[in-house]
Amino acid sequence: MAEPKHVVVIYTDAGGGHRAAAQALRETLESKGGYRVTLINPYVELMPELDLLWRLTGRRSEAFYNETILRDGHTGLICWLYYMVVLFNFRLSRRPGRKIFTDYFERIHPDMVVTDLPMLNGIIMDALAEYRARGGQRETTSGVVLITDWTEIGHHVWFPGGGGYHAICGTEDSFNRATRVRGLAGRVHRTQGLLLKPAFLAGRPADQSTARTALGLDPDKPVVCLFYGSGGGRRMREVGLALRDTPPDVQVIFLCGRDQALETEFSAMDWPFPVQVVGFTDVVPRYLGVSDILVGKPGPGSVSEGLALGLSLLLDRTMALPQEKPVLHWAKRSGAGRCFSKIPAFRQALDALLAGLPTDPTPRKIAHPNTAAAEIPGILEEILKHDRSRKTSKSGS
Repeated sequence: MAEPKHVVVIYTDAGGGHRAAAQALRETLESKGGYRVTLINPYVELMPELDLLWRLTGRRSEAFYNETILRDGHTGLICWLYYMVVLFNFRLSRRPGRKIFTDYFERIHPDMVVTDLPMLNGIIMDALAEYRARGGQRETTSGVVLITDWTEIGHHVWFPGGGGYHAICGTEDSFNRATRVRGLAGRVHRTQGLLLKPAFLAGRPADQSTARTALGLDPDKPVVCLFYGSGGGRRMREVGLALRDTPPDVQVIFLCGRDQALETEFSAMDWPFPVQVVGFTDVVPRYLGVSDILVGKPGPGSVSEGLALGLSLLLDRTMALPQEKPVLHWAKRSGAGRCFSKIPAFRQALDALLAGLPTDPTPRKIAHPNTAAAEIPGILEEILKHDRSRKTSKSGS
């Protein structure tokens, strides 16, 4: 029996989307068989001492991003300054970072390295090239960038120049950007949608009444789900209170994530409609699967999850990170959702979406089906064959 192929997936906990994509890739490959998958967060497990923000302030970069930018909603100037600090950090640490990754690859001997985080990929791919240059079976190790954003917002944020790796893109925008990168000709692969955990692809429950009743919800009343990512945050509180003050004829699921203060406050509140207040949970598909409308930040991951389950989208512009602006543009251009900034506009958009909900209880057609999980194993097999055949042809010349 052939040894399983060892795939190393490099991710970050800055935001929830990168870890979710890494876990989705592991689930997808391990369910197929023939793969052994290792997940690693380099900021914690490989190079914590290179974190400039931590050395200057005593606060880890991932924690600053999750708490100050995502939870507290500082998505403008402070966010841009944070990105500049991170980029400067990587420029300063390029040489030691490259050595750390090269030594790590030497210890574990992967068949493939997949990175689903931005900004660090230049260092990772340089390290992989140095590892390959040591010869032997190392030469066939494949490098892959799996983008979890809608597209790049700047030059080489995701796709470093020079080539030597493959890119997997879940949107037309990111595919077009990647094909223009020097050295990526013939190495850019397109999927239908961003990679999601298989649980989001099983579809909505056929018996919505039973599924809603099991969650303590009215089977016949529309369900609005507020989901502002795994960190929750102050903006979700503002939108929730606006619903309480001028209640629509709905029931609401509040997915508060890791924001325990918000979960506690909402749980103790007297609501004029049925609610479910949920903290951090691994069964988000269960709640989205019984919802009709998803309200939240335009995160590429959560938007993709809503689309995969056929939900109507109501996206909050005030919470859009720089890399999430393309999601807003796409939603407007494609008609997949509505956007709002001020609370009165939120209520108007919500009322319009509620008025347009189908009354037919039969399962709704998914306007934007997601097939990435089905496509990616074949793409990775193709990449491995490509890189091994390249070495064979090189050896024979």
